[in-house]
Amino acid sequence: MPERLAHGRKPDATQSQEDAFVAGTLRLWRWLKNNLRSAILITGAAALLAGGITYYRGYVATVRERAAAELSQIRAMAGGTEPAALTSQLEAFIERFGGTPSEAEARLVLARLYIDGGRSQDAIRVLEAVGLPVDVPLGYGARTLLTNAYEQNGEPERALQLSQDIGSSARYPFQRRQASANAARILTDLGRLEEAVAIYARIAEEADDPSEAGLYRIRLGELRGRLTDSGS
Repeated sequence: MPERLAHGRKPDATQSQEDAFVAGTLRLWRWLKNNLRSAILITGAAALLAGGITYYRGYVATVRERAAAELSQIRAMAGGTEPAALTSQLEAFIERFGGTPSEAEARLVLARLYIDGGRSQDAIRVLEAVGLPVDVPLGYGARTLLTNAYEQNGEPERALQLSQDIGSSARYPFQRRQASANAARILTDLGRLEEAVAIYARIAEEADDPSEAGLYRIRLGELRGRLTDSGS
């Protein structure tokens, strides 16, 4: 026979939930009574952890702000600073503020200085450590500079492969066209004119800006003329 209340009715779901809540509360109270010291320690540890997380977040935000401010100051003074001194400042900045959002930007500026100074291997080292995807501005910029560094270092095949990768995966169409045009230029330098012609023909059709398309068509005409001359 189902259990019934004193007045003869079955206990409903609400009554069962209330009973379960009361029973659970009593169990918690008994545990706290028997384990008061443990409860205090647990509560203190939780409060300490929460405080530590809050402090760490504040510290990280402060470091990021300092890094952004210092990099802005370095860039503002760049025009009147000797390249060697500016290079030293940026190297020290990366050492101190590695891991902040400003690090990648500093690496691009430093790599540009290295390339301009003929230090292609140093530029490659700095740029390969950026590690940002190509679909964000700094990632795109790092990869584009890296193609220049590879070329300067006598590695045109690596520069070509990277340009082709950017041309197929960059976020915006104009970025993909610019990277493809760079690949076509490298192919031209390597004597692979037919491949370069195919790229220029494609991006000339894709370009929305008439002036941009015109530049690609001019280059396309030059290469077709070279192919004709070489075949005659």
